[in-house]
Amino acid sequence: MDFSVVDTPEQAAFRREVRGWLDANIPKELEENLSPDPQEVTEAEFQWGWEFQKKLGALGWLAPTWDKEHGGGGLSVDHAMVIDGELSMRNLPPMSNLGIALAGPAIRAWGTDEQKRRFLPGTGRGEIITWQAFTEPEAGSDLASLKMRAVLDGDDYVLNGTKMFIGGCNVADFLYTLAVTDPNAPRHQNISAFMVPNNSPGITIHLLDLIAGGGKRMVYYEDVRVARENLIGGENGVGKGWWVAQTTLELEHGGSGRVVRDPLVDQLIRYCRSSVRGGKPLTADSKAQQMLADIYIRSHVGRLIGTRNYWMQSAGKKFSYEGSQFSLWGKTFAPWLAKQVRELVGPYSLVTDQKWAAIHRELESHQRQSLATHPGGTPEIQRVIMARAIGISRSPNRTAASGKPSGGH
Repeated sequence: MDFSVVDTPEQAAFRREVRGWLDANIPKELEENLSPDPQEVTEAEFQWGWEFQKKLGALGWLAPTWDKEHGGGGLSVDHAMVIDGELSMRNLPPMSNLGIALAGPAIRAWGTDEQKRRFLPGTGRGEIITWQAFTEPEAGSDLASLKMRAVLDGDDYVLNGTKMFIGGCNVADFLYTLAVTDPNAPRHQNISAFMVPNNSPGITIHLLDLIAGGGKRMVYYEDVRVARENLIGGENGVGKGWWVAQTTLELEHGGSGRVVRDPLVDQLIRYCRSSVRGGKPLTADSKAQQMLADIYIRSHVGRLIGTRNYWMQSAGKKFSYEGSQFSLWGKTFAPWLAKQVRELVGPYSLVTDQKWAAIHRELESHQRQSLATHPGGTPEIQRVIMARAIGISRSPNRTAASGKPSGGH
């Protein structure tokens, strides 16, 4: 069966250009030796990735559909699909694109003209790295339960509290932070959003040594002062943080989509073709054939859902259940795939010993990372969001609207 997307002649020509540039700018030894776990990426590899990110930004390929004045490439969705597809096939150090994927869209939708000039060009060019600082020890999927406080003091807000599961790369310039600015206001109307400089006095960061890896951190804010001009939400952004966050969460919940399938599936199929058990390749076993067919089909189901969402987001279409549908697919596919891999490959999928095959490093990392289904909301939360979106929830009115409230800037 053929699930492939056929390039237009223009896309094919642009793909050759992108592929040629990547071949000339990515060392083969880097791709061959890079760990699949971001937490194991070395400082030298991270620095290379940061410089590479800035090279992409200079070409307009890091945020290809953003306006050029905001650091983007001013390119079409067709061009963006080619760039994303080619980059996805490369084994590269984790490049911090949270500013582009999450914080940037919120600033584009809610920031003042001055904030757009200050934050967006550097973000689009890869010069500014932003971490998303939403989750707290007592507030994750139920984000409206935030405890972090931001108290106005003159022209500054003073922040106190703790964020967890933050980051994913070695450094950040800003922390895109949610905090309670009015504890007496109704739920959802008491939160504001800030761009907090990461080098602000009072910020302490500790690495979390998680089974799933990923390089996540705990971030402690102790009397951290942030200028009122860094409050995101329009000219009067106090209390708009919930709606600002919805712009981010709609994308994090799957609204940004994806135009490529998981490369691990292709690696697994190639491994099973070349791996011999009992004198025959794994693919000669009828049970393995059926399992690989199921894996292949399910992976492409996700790719098709992701491609639809990618188009909807790029075309400015309004989302209903679609974002959480894609998120739910990913959060259920990953642990399901991990189980299939353990059956196919056996205990070798749980070790990184290179004498078995290079793929075992990727398989072992996937086994651990598949345990983490909470980022962006648990599977249960995605089901609730979908139910509310299509009108079958028992409590459809408990969720604040994801669009701008009346009078939003």
